[in-house]
Amino acid sequence: MSKQTVLVLASTFPRWKRDSEPRFIYDLCNHINERFELIVLAPHCRGAASEEQFGRLRVKRFRYAPEQFEKLAYEGGIAAKLGRYPWYWLLVPWFFLGQLIATIKIIKSYDVTVIHAHWLIPQGLIAVLAKKLSRSSLPILCTSHGGDLYGFQDQLSLYLKTFVLKHCEQLTVVSKPMVDVVRRLDSNVAIKIMPMGVDLQSKFTPSHSIRPHPEEILFVGRLVEKKGLKLLLAAMPQVLEAYPDTRLRIIGDGPLRDQLTSQVDALGLRSEVSFLGRCIHSELVTHLHSAAMVVLPFSVAVGGDMEGLGLTIVEAMGCETPVIIGDVPAIHDVVQHGQHGVIVNPESKEALANAVIALRDSPQKARKMARSGRQRALQIYDWQVVGERYSELLTDISGH
Repeated sequence: MSKQTVLVLASTFPRWKRDSEPRFIYDLCNHINERFELIVLAPHCRGAASEEQFGRLRVKRFRYAPEQFEKLAYEGGIAAKLGRYPWYWLLVPWFFLGQLIATIKIIKSYDVTVIHAHWLIPQGLIAVLAKKLSRSSLPILCTSHGGDLYGFQDQLSLYLKTFVLKHCEQLTVVSKPMVDVVRRLDSNVAIKIMPMGVDLQSKFTPSHSIRPHPEEILFVGRLVEKKGLKLLLAAMPQVLEAYPDTRLRIIGDGPLRDQLTSQVDALGLRSEVSFLGRCIHSELVTHLHSAAMVVLPFSVAVGGDMEGLGLTIVEAMGCETPVIIGDVPAIHDVVQHGQHGVIVNPESKEALANAVIALRDSPQKARKMARSGRQRALQIYDWQVVGERYSELLTDISGH
């Protein structure tokens, strides 16, 4: 019996091997690959192949501008780039048309049975329009990861999101609070809470050889407003008063890097804070093992954008590294305060500093929370569990 073919539409996907781009869509595809043939359609960029066999996946990358101008996707995300570089808006219609035309071509050239669109805008909208323009009856599964739902709150974007919800057969969201936001747009859409996963069996596991450094705090994430790094930097002087040996290591890059570097200089923290840039997953694991704690003070950005899930939390929990997290709705799906990690007010540098100091004061409590956090992560976010759920859902949607 031949496998069904799933067309996966994405704007975030590894560009090449050992890429530092988020890889959760790649990992999801690999964990449903046993049951399906998968074609991934993602944006092209300089240095990436237009078409290739990427492991077990067939990957096609659509063109939308001369190669030197294909900068809208990757390295921080589309929304952040549009905010930092307004002229990038000129690329948006060409990006949209490029993926739309490529989607229609694939539908007509391959025996596709389901479209899985990641993000309501633009991929969900592209899937719906491609289905209509190709006069296809393909079912559409759309997955919202948070930024597409919480951000883009202008009237046109809200209308387009509602349009997508009315025309996709199934929606999945990665955390429970997102359901209420969706219901305000369309109360009738079929919706399931199905987060992405993490490799908790072979990659993000406790280390028996690396001892954590008690003075080391780790931050991991894009340097954008909703990640809350500005608050963590503001809290560092208070932490240093209690523990002068504290060092903050920052993994990630993004549009706020220059602003955050200036904040470090203004606070006189150049010796205590290191910007390490992006890193690949294998290197991230080592950093997680070395850190005494991971601090992710998520907040609500201007315009309403906020974290949809925060897989970095789960990765840290998998490594049994204690976590401190800013109190935004989605993280309550992941962490129960005091049991799996510490949740703090994302607007209070004093609360954040006190939480960091308290974990250093009580290393036994921190280790206990970390062990409990790993068990929590295994129950919900292990890729074996997540992949099986998505495989069953895609099979149901396709009618097979």
